[in-house]
Amino acid sequence: MHTNKEALRLSPSDWVRHGAVYVALATIAIAQPLLQLYGENIAVFAAAGFEGAIVVWFAAITLLVPPVCLLIFEIVATMFFPSQRTHIHLGLVWILLWFVTSVVLRSMSVGPWIIDSAVTAFIAAALVYFYQRHQTMRSWIMMLSPLPLVIAIVFASSAHAVIWPPSISVVDVTAKTVNPADSLLRIAPKDVSVLWIVLDEAPLWPLLRADGTINKNRFPGFAALAESSTWYRNVVGTSQTTTDAVPAMLTGKWPKSGVGPVLANHPDNLFTLMNGHLAMDSHEVATALCPRKVCRTVSVTGGTNISDPLGTSENRSTTTTVAMAVKESNQRVSMTSFLRDAAVVVGHKALPAGLRNKLPPIDEGWGAFGAVDALDTDTVDEVATDTTVPRAVTAEGQSPAESTTVSEWEQGGPMSQVPVVEGVVTRASRADRPTLHFAHVLLPHRPWMLTPDMRRSRALPTDKRSNMIIDRVRDEYQAHLLQYAATDTVIENMVATMKKSKNWDRTMIIVTADHGLTFMPGESKRKTINAENKATLEDIYRIPLFIKYPAQQAGSTDDCTASSIDILPTVIAATRIDAGWKTDGADLLHACPARTSRSIIWPDGTAQMASTFSAVQARALYYSSWIASDGSVDDITRAGANGELVGTTLVANAENETELLWSLDRPEDFQNIGSKRLSFVPAQVQGRLIASRDFGPNEEGLLVVDGAAVGVISELAGLRDGASTTFRSTLLSRLLTAGKHQVALWTTARSPGGSSVIRLVAG
Repeated sequence: MHTNKEALRLSPSDWVRHGAVYVALATIAIAQPLLQLYGENIAVFAAAGFEGAIVVWFAAITLLVPPVCLLIFEIVATMFFPSQRTHIHLGLVWILLWFVTSVVLRSMSVGPWIIDSAVTAFIAAALVYFYQRHQTMRSWIMMLSPLPLVIAIVFASSAHAVIWPPSISVVDVTAKTVNPADSLLRIAPKDVSVLWIVLDEAPLWPLLRADGTINKNRFPGFAALAESSTWYRNVVGTSQTTTDAVPAMLTGKWPKSGVGPVLANHPDNLFTLMNGHLAMDSHEVATALCPRKVCRTVSVTGGTNISDPLGTSENRSTTTTVAMAVKESNQRVSMTSFLRDAAVVVGHKALPAGLRNKLPPIDEGWGAFGAVDALDTDTVDEVATDTTVPRAVTAEGQSPAESTTVSEWEQGGPMSQVPVVEGVVTRASRADRPTLHFAHVLLPHRPWMLTPDMRRSRALPTDKRSNMIIDRVRDEYQAHLLQYAATDTVIENMVATMKKSKNWDRTMIIVTADHGLTFMPGESKRKTINAENKATLEDIYRIPLFIKYPAQQAGSTDDCTASSIDILPTVIAATRIDAGWKTDGADLLHACPARTSRSIIWPDGTAQMASTFSAVQARALYYSSWIASDGSVDDITRAGANGELVGTTLVANAENETELLWSLDRPEDFQNIGSKRLSFVPAQVQGRLIASRDFGPNEEGLLVVDGAAVGVISELAGLRDGASTTFRSTLLSRLLTAGKHQVALWTTARSPGGSSVIRLVAG
């Protein structure tokens, strides 16, 4: 028997040959599909804040670590089991060939995942047999060992925009503004600040009443903004893909699908324009157009003597203007987290369908896969990671600022978006010099968790029922409206904060969105565009646009045929900064563009939208049949045939219902409801129903908390004897007060006379 040292000295060339085999097979199985995907979608690097050497390191890890680990494993295993050296090597080759076979045959299926796995394992075993018996096959595989170099070159070519980003130096802005005492005085263009908020998945039609005005009862914040700004209600976005739509907005140019959303591809943009003219306070997600040196710090100074002049005395030392603790941001996702996400992507590339379904979905974002359950898997192009700057730290706001760093953004869902907007608005209200305050935030973007009273619900998993079922898409629409109402609260606070500030008159305020989404039964939310269904185009491409111009004294409504590419030219006109390049958009400040239609794109198509605002009104009327467009915030939960009972105290008027069993997922959620901002409230729930009789088409369930109806269960309607179904319900969170609560299920049905027959479900 050989000693361990003798085993290692058996044939040093064997280790080289084995290493070459591992390099070739691991590259085919792992590195090539992963680096090709990431190279073609460099938004994944923009979302993670990766550029330069860190991207090269990722590629090197992907190419070299798997084969090196396999070779080390073989060496160590051979030291302990020298007689099994051949079997160890063949076993590792079999694993890699199984992986290669799985990748190649990914789209083929002969049965359940166990059968698919067995088939690919058998094919891999057959290949190992030929590998062992035929030198030609071994030589052929070893000849592929230079493949990593080829893959690295191709990847570098595809990802050059993030590997070698342009270097742009910071030009500081030191001149302070002059705040006129009389708001009627003209604001000098050099004193204009810009506060620009880009919402995400925020269509226009949910904001509207039937008459085309904003529903002030449900959305008082947007209504207040409209009363103080110019509401361009006939605007059309450019793309349903954030990584195309936002760069188009920030460059003023029509987008081209698939161009990476990074500085190298869009060098002429809002941030490079404002560098040296306005101080920078920028927050991007999904894009990285702002030069890192320019936007890695929040360069804002000011104080409460500006933000709240009526509440402070400018002669007091405690209110003098101070620097707002300029802080360099933590811009990158950790490499560990990034590699973890890459492993999930590899799993989706190699595993059979049954196992892929058990992995966190990867079509919901560019990272943190599985961090927040229930991001609707229809989404493909959004990310929940910070790519530039978290909130600037102030003496009174250290903790909130730290809660919006990159790692928190990955895990925090929509709750992490609120402090970003609030931080930008706070700094805009205090700034003593012209500043660009920009924030793209994932509100009211999925997952839908926020409630109108600014508490948070649990994110429910994606509903597996067909999206042809009205009740399913209506449940989603209700959850969307709840979070849209929460977003409205943020906007309402923004308007109030800025109006109180000395900076109100000199600040140009822009609130818009990159795109909307649709809830049409049978249609994708926005991942896939059905150009034949014009209604979905109105849902997805119609976005809000409010512009409060410097010194604007009254609100107005404008039906100009505007596009989101017009926003940057309008900013240029208001600030009178010479861009030095030509935009495709028009200056809305001085004239309406002479257009009859506007271009829209999606990954595999383009179209022209020539419709007018009346088409948006038609969409509001369509969805009003589900949730009244003229209703209040409470009416969001009043769906179904018996929705008017939500919010009322119920009294049974018939014997108990004994032929229905029900269960509620996580009933413990009702035992510790919070009352503070962003505390937990079970505003969305799910459970199961089992019927022992036939239920009529107008019979629905009512979830009742402490005697008051808080939500409708429409899934009960038409349920047959012996059948079971899952249910979801959106609850009236206003009635879910702090503490413990008892939850019961009641049934209700319309009698021939029009009154409701109400029963308590026994047990």
